[in-house]
Amino acid sequence: MDERKTGKVATLLVAATLLATAQAMDTQAEAARNARQASEAVERSRRAMHAWLRRASKVTGLLPRTGKDPNWVVKDSAADLYPFLVLAAYFAEPSLYETTMREILRQEVLRTTRVSRLSDDLLPGGGWAFPQPDLDRIIFGSSEYAKDGLLPITELLGETPWYHRLRGIAADIVRHAPYRCSRGRLPACSAEINGNMLQVLARLAWKTGEQALLEQALAIADFYFFDMLPATNYIPVDLWDIEAGKPQRPIFVLSDHGNEIVGGLSEVYWLALHRHPDKARRYREPFTHMIDRLLEKGRNADGVWVSRINVETGEVADARHAHCWGYMFNAVYTAFLATGEEKYRRAVESALRAVTLKPEYLFDEKGAGRGWGANAYSDSIEGALVLLNRVPNAETADAVDAAMRKYFDRQRPDGIIEDWYGDGNYIRTSLMYALWKSQGVYLRPWTSSVQVGAVRSDGGLTIRLEADAPWQGRLCFDHPRHRDHWNIARNYPRLNEFPEWFTVEHDAAYQVNDRKYLGAELIEGIPQTLAAGQRVTLEVRSLGAPPYGNK
Repeated sequence: MDERKTGKVATLLVAATLLATAQAMDTQAEAARNARQASEAVERSRRAMHAWLRRASKVTGLLPRTGKDPNWVVKDSAADLYPFLVLAAYFAEPSLYETTMREILRQEVLRTTRVSRLSDDLLPGGGWAFPQPDLDRIIFGSSEYAKDGLLPITELLGETPWYHRLRGIAADIVRHAPYRCSRGRLPACSAEINGNMLQVLARLAWKTGEQALLEQALAIADFYFFDMLPATNYIPVDLWDIEAGKPQRPIFVLSDHGNEIVGGLSEVYWLALHRHPDKARRYREPFTHMIDRLLEKGRNADGVWVSRINVETGEVADARHAHCWGYMFNAVYTAFLATGEEKYRRAVESALRAVTLKPEYLFDEKGAGRGWGANAYSDSIEGALVLLNRVPNAETADAVDAAMRKYFDRQRPDGIIEDWYGDGNYIRTSLMYALWKSQGVYLRPWTSSVQVGAVRSDGGLTIRLEADAPWQGRLCFDHPRHRDHWNIARNYPRLNEFPEWFTVEHDAAYQVNDRKYLGAELIEGIPQTLAAGQRVTLEVRSLGAPPYGNK
């Protein structure tokens, strides 16, 4: 090789080395930034947790509904507040998770169960908030507790005492379902409660295979797919008169307190595809017809859901966008997974573009005037994160960062956000955001003195650890929870999941810097000791599939 060619090769090698070095530095800087964002999210969650624990009843140990309403209200305190204190404790203060959070669960079961294992509201002194039990109220509250509170704990942590509480509530709602139709018994006449239960029953049916839970899920789905939807132009209605066979009012709410039925039906269809193909063949036409009608009638010009539509006319009844715009797009994306039809994926991509171009879909600056609270902000941001997990979009990710910055700033110095049970959703969103920024890697304990962030790179993971004070604990990795916790065949998008980012397999091998580990060890957590001011970068790579003895 002549000198000119040799010089060119050397120049190219130097350029390649410099580029690789610059990319590595950029990746480490991004991981460090993610670590700071994740740490703030966890610390804010911890502060909110303690602020609400200070308000617990001195008699029952249970939590109030708001700063001014001291009652334990099942559909609010149990569903939207307490469960996320449990998750904050799990990450930030494991000792509280093992003590205070379990004691609250114990008191909840001992004091609030009124119809079998179903709960009713309690006064702070321990008496019933309502003198007489009302089955509709009790089923509604218990279904909210199961779907919004106990499902997310189980999605993240698997089999815990809260999972068994979930199973008990589901079984007794099935047992006491009060409404009869041609397809069997129903828990309610409302889209919200039936949607709650479809989501709970579908996931428990995946996990347990219990026939009673499966049959109830299929009875509800049969009623909607074969009876209601053909009579309502394939748009569900909020309230249905079973005896008259018609809507009590011809409105469908595409926001909270209505849209739960669409997600629930998508979950049962996905379950049927994998467990009951004969039933799935019958469900396909009404399911896709429902999704198509909703996409046709229920979106605004930006491709985002409106709040309400008239079922009879198909006209928009409330043009304000649905703050939980992402949740029904879970069902749309599930339709894409189930059918392979690209139009459903394009609808999701269109919504993500709209959210990027108009940040008010993620965070409404005029929220106080529109009745938006922590719950609405949480729903909008979480909807984006669940969809970004399936349809990555860098610009939308930046918009989520901007929204979270504003959302963080809503927290008061005392840890309270808005002084109502929706503060629990602030914790839920913050933890979901933190796990995105760490790509599912977390510390136990995840204290304010240590930070962890991560970035995917070249099929592996770059992790950044930074300690402001001496810290000792475990660095834990995520795993395919949809399979390990639920036995779900493929990870479809669903309400109250915590998205999976970088996951490891229990029986696979991985290299972390110069050491090799089994995935099971990474999931359990590898010991770490950090000195004050120490900064550590870890590079994680899969060693591929076994056998390893030949490599």
